[in-house]
Amino acid sequence: MGVLPRVFFTMTEAAARWGYAPADIAGWAHQGQLEIVTGIAPVDCGGEPAAGLVAISVADILPMFRRSGTGPREMPVRRIRAQGKDEWMMITEPAEGVIVSMDDLMILADEVHRFETEREIFGRPHGGKGPEPKYDWDEFWRAVAIYVHEHGVPPTLKEFTEAMSNWFLDQTDGKSSPSDSVIRKKLSPLWNHLRQEE
Repeated sequence: MGVLPRVFFTMTEAAARWGYAPADIAGWAHQGQLEIVTGIAPVDCGGEPAAGLVAISVADILPMFRRSGTGPREMPVRRIRAQGKDEWMMITEPAEGVIVSMDDLMILADEVHRFETEREIFGRPHGGKGPEPKYDWDEFWRAVAIYVHEHGVPPTLKEFTEAMSNWFLDQTDGKSSPSDSVIRKKLSPLWNHLRQEE
């Protein structure tokens, strides 16, 4: 079984991925460049039920994004928006709204990738002009560990390289992967070590 693509990124993960602070992401979300979502239990919005994944307005929880780090980790939210809708809904029951934690604020992976592509955050797709894009090597090594756990040590370095190249393509909908030589160079010491232990 191959490594499944991610569905969500937390605000903290997205911030680390892009090299910005969560406060910056909150600002972009406030401008409508990104959508921040969270999951909620069923609530009533003036007679209309709402539940599951909903968008929230960062303006309603702005103290959570203080750059000083002194903000609260959770706050009540009274305003939500169903995905795919333009209108905001006020939560009427429970009257106090729902408590949202910083750890529960998510960005859909499709939204993350769209944002990165539109702004060329990691450079241009491989094969185009300009420098090769940056890649998430931490996530790569996690994928390597999962692959070896599930499939064992590949019999050849070439097979190992091809498997991890395909993993990169899976993460980018087939648009981008480091060159085989780069992947092979990173995998070679590990592969040689693991083959010696067999």
